[in-house]
Amino acid sequence: MVTIIDRTLTTFNTAGITSRDLNHFCDLLFTCGVTKIELTPDLVARLNFPETAAGLKKWLLGRNFFLTQLTPIAADSMRCFSKEPKPLWQLEANDLIEKNIPVSKINPLQHRKIRITGLDDLMTRDYPAIFKTLLSSGVETLDFCPGNQKHCATAIAMEWLHAGGQSISCGFTNHHNYPPLEEVLMSLSLSLPDNFTGDLSVLSELRSLYEKLSGQPVSKMKAIIGEDIFKVESGIHVDGVLKNPRTYEPFNPQTVGSQREIVLGKHSGRQSILYKLNQPDLSESAAHSILKQIKKRCSQLGRNLSDLELRTLANEVQNDKQTEVYC
Repeated sequence: MVTIIDRTLTTFNTAGITSRDLNHFCDLLFTCGVTKIELTPDLVARLNFPETAAGLKKWLLGRNFFLTQLTPIAADSMRCFSKEPKPLWQLEANDLIEKNIPVSKINPLQHRKIRITGLDDLMTRDYPAIFKTLLSSGVETLDFCPGNQKHCATAIAMEWLHAGGQSISCGFTNHHNYPPLEEVLMSLSLSLPDNFTGDLSVLSELRSLYEKLSGQPVSKMKAIIGEDIFKVESGIHVDGVLKNPRTYEPFNPQTVGSQREIVLGKHSGRQSILYKLNQPDLSESAAHSILKQIKKRCSQLGRNLSDLELRTLANEVQNDKQTEVYC
């Protein structure tokens, strides 16, 4: 199975994080498919473990934490804070390649666990050859944490796993320039489903808690977890998604704890009106008049119309039309 290490909490300002929120954040990470969570010693001390031995055993069942000192050498507790942690060396891959230093020369007998970082521009290199060299180095555990400055970290991470890599380090919502955890998990669930057992429906809740703990808002259009990524306004998009959701949705919104929302705005079409009003027998002329007023009103307000505003506007337009016919 693939090992997914989350490094998000190691870069937080942890002063204001309560033990309750910390535990909940870890719970959600494990639920969505994370194998190990990397923590600082300060956060370890604040984890609110169950008091009884039975409660602790139940809480730790299948969960691993990865202890770091935020230095090139960190302690890896393979089974939650082992008494004899094995050393982990963190190496900048760009330096190794530029200096032509093979990983196998880094004394793998002493450093059996190595994390490779960097390689932001790997997609422009002969990455299959680089992966082959890394994977044949003889290192017991080789973790990979590609940089995301070129916005290719997710693709690089997946190529690594497809090449035979077994461990990837990530950060939630591209935190600290790590591969975005939610993108790697979704890609893993779609392309290597046999290696994925997580429940991505908690990602929406995880996003909200992340914003609370980090004080950093997540872009509403962030891939996988953005609040607005399933909002559909364009007439042609609405028509397509109502006929076949997979036309514009590579996965069901509920998969990540979200839902599709058809919104009304300047780019809406007739299908949006029929869907929102639930009036399939609405005449074409009435729909055209309502749509015309929607676009005018949205331009005036500088925003989309709510469902209540739509119904009010539709009633006004239809009443006006009835009056015209009567006269």
